Amino acid sequence: MTDQIEHEHEDDFDEEDPRVLVLESIAEGLATLSEASDTPDGVPPVSSIFSSSDVDFASDSWMNKLAEVQGWLSLSEDLPPTGGESFLQALIVELDLEPTDLLASGGANPPLSLRALERLNERVEAAGRLQGDFIEELEAKGTSRGTATQSWVDAWGEIDAGEEVVTPEPVTAKAAVWAIYHFTKKPPNLTPSYQRGDVWGNGDRQALMESILRGVPLPSVILLRTGPSTPHEVVDGKQRLTAILRFVGKHPVAKQKVAEVTARHSDKKFNDKGRLDEDGDKNLTDLFNDDYPAFRRAWKALEGYALNSTLENEYYFPFRLRTTGDGGLVGPYLEPLRGKYYTQIKGREINVANQQIVVEALFEDPVDYTVPVIEYTQASQAQIHEVFRLYNKQGVHLNAEEIRNAVYHEVELTRATLAAAGDADPNIDVAQIAISLAGIHDLGRLGEALTDYGFGGTRYKRTKVLAWVISVLVHDSKEVTKEGIKEKDLASTSRNIDQLLIAIQKNKSHPLADSSTLTKLFSLLLQAVELHSSHDELWSDQFKDGGKGAKWQELQLVGSLVGISMALAASPDDIEDRIEANADAIRTASEESADWQRPEKTQTKTQWDYIAKITKSLLELLGLDPDQAAEAIRLQFGTSGYASLQRMRIKPKI
Repeated sequence: MTDQIEHEHEDDFDEEDPRVLVLESIAEGLATLSEASDTPDGVPPVSSIFSSSDVDFASDSWMNKLAEVQGWLSLSEDLPPTGGESFLQALIVELDLEPTDLLASGGANPPLSLRALERLNERVEAAGRLQGDFIEELEAKGTSRGTATQSWVDAWGEIDAGEEVVTPEPVTAKAAVWAIYHFTKKPPNLTPSYQRGDVWGNGDRQALMESILRGVPLPSVILLRTGPSTPHEVVDGKQRLTAILRFVGKHPVAKQKVAEVTARHSDKKFNDKGRLDEDGDKNLTDLFNDDYPAFRRAWKALEGYALNSTLENEYYFPFRLRTTGDGGLVGPYLEPLRGKYYTQIKGREINVANQQIVVEALFEDPVDYTVPVIEYTQASQAQIHEVFRLYNKQGVHLNAEEIRNAVYHEVELTRATLAAAGDADPNIDVAQIAISLAGIHDLGRLGEALTDYGFGGTRYKRTKVLAWVISVLVHDSKEVTKEGIKEKDLASTSRNIDQLLIAIQKNKSHPLADSSTLTKLFSLLLQAVELHSSHDELWSDQFKDGGKGAKWQELQLVGSLVGISMALAASPDDIEDRIEANADAIRTASEESADWQRPEKTQTKTQWDYIAKITKSLLELLGLDPDQAAEAIRLQFGTSGYASLQRMRIKPKI
């Protein structure tokens, strides 16, 4: 930055100058956009990662950086790649600004008004947020590129639709904590105009109820008080409250539906088992409140058809808990709740928030377990729309790596991977993070290599790639049961990494729980990455987005890195000779072999099949027996993932 930025003398430089702060934010945002390894359809990949310091506003070079990442900004027209006056004028048009926002020459540098810079910063920040959502859809959720691209396009459409900015007026709110009965006794309005529909699947609802039954704290619910006798409106938390009300049979839509059917069959009585009985003392509503399975039988008898999951979702009827222990319902109090409806477990005792209570009290009485609530007590409808928009705009969801680093932080492999990838706090010595990394010479070169491959540090991208390589290399998916050893398919990328960490977490004698074993593992990975990155002549330009010198594609990188790591473990003394002798064959295979061509579909099985093919082929081209290389990994680290990987090979259709 120069003294042209709204101050006359260098001595008068003000770090709090609004232009300086906005320019810093823009530079950081553009740098983040350059780090993505995948792009939506139609968005060209960025040729190289750059840092915020590369965005120089003292000259016109910042325009080149903006032009490099402009695909992520979803502009209506491409900005001229040459920069200059035409670039600035096009940018002003794209930001829907006035010609006066382009300042006369000789003024501030860049020659944009503060309003223009703030508008550009908003666009860049939105692009970064949607970039993260797109990458998460591809990687964590496993959706196709086409679907992820459409979500990205739709999200930009919502932003570009532009809601009216509300004139600032006083908004009064207060924070409190409510027991769940506040919501079940007097349900709030779940369907104000600004709310999206009920988008949770049954698994999400079940997971939430299991969390509550375990006493896991919930995020804040945001409500708007509409009057002394009218229900609150739900600003944020609709999906959670909908799930709670459905589970306990208190959802307003469900109650209304049951009342209608009960009235239509007012002459029908039932016994306690839900059977028609003229001497019975229960109607349909009674069964709904007291015994939901009996209610379902009675419904079929009255209506002539059974309730299925589609109808129950439509009517907002109750749902049962999961039958397995995946949700954490373990122990003498919680295991008996599995697979049950609320009416079946109301009288069961549980321990929540250090309080011994029955399940019914948790949902229908004042208890120690509470939910944080932000209650807006004075706000117009226009303002509350704006509040809702801002909460959604500002919401940042944790990705799989951020969650993993929190959940499994006690596992040294987690911390070591984070530090070795270069994503840990650089001010903390790696030995304090993971003792296993102490003494590994030049460890920082591992993170540098991952960056050179095209994976930046935003949201633990390097950590994710390194964790993927490790899990493929050493995670054996076999499961030991009472009946014997059960072979299991590999799960998704994220789940495969998690399963390795869970295995270590549960078994303190796991080979990879030992620091000395981890030292050997990361030493091997460092050497393998240096070998891999120093032999660029081996790899086809097709492995990279944009050709030679560009970002590596993940599947090709993981497969080839695992192959080099196994080769190094099996033949450390002559690996360089093997690479030199077979370099031409490897290059030819990476360019021409059908097995080395990236699959068009990126489903879980095709990804594993592709990585398995590259790993096996590379080892064979280096003159090594893959099974013997896998045994070398097992002998050094106590476990090998090669057999599990090869089980994922897709058999050719006959």
